[in-house]
Amino acid sequence: MVEGEKGIITEEFEENSRWSLVNTTVDKVKGVDAMVIFKMKLKRKSTFFVFNILIPMVLLSFLNVLTFVLPVSSGERASYAVTVFLSLAVFLTIVASEIPKNFNTISIVSVYMTAMLALSTATVVTYLLELRLASRDKDTDSIGSGYTAIYRIARICQCRLDGKSRIATEVG
Repeated sequence: MVEGEKGIITEEFEENSRWSLVNTTVDKVKGVDAMVIFKMKLKRKSTFFVFNILIPMVLLSFLNVLTFVLPVSSGERASYAVTVFLSLAVFLTIVASEIPKNFNTISIVSVYMTAMLALSTATVVTYLLELRLASRDKDTDSIGSGYTAIYRIARICQCRLDGKSRIATEVG
């Protein structure tokens, strides 16, 4: 072993692409002649993680929100929403293979990606319900009781959030 600027390092030490060696120390155990404790302080290099996981994850989340910018009448909204959903699902499997396997805790990245997948699912369902309402014939097709119930619940929630006491109006 050679004692250097970073403490005790071996001559066979090789640099790693994901970790950098910050400091190493060696301590003798008091009272025992044949026991030595080596300590290594490593720092994770975050460039790989930021550019290959975090930035694409944020961009996919932004694309998920942009689903509602497309007009209902264009017909491309459903395919766009499903494409974003599938992109998030594929990206979740890639992220799951890149993060360390740990059964005691769940990484924040996995929780965020699962939440984005759930929101993307809600986006697809919301769009399909909206498309059903927009494509009905207003003269012959009445609005179903399920839509009316969802509308009433949404109006009640909106009234409570606004702090105003008004009665939820009927769907026309």
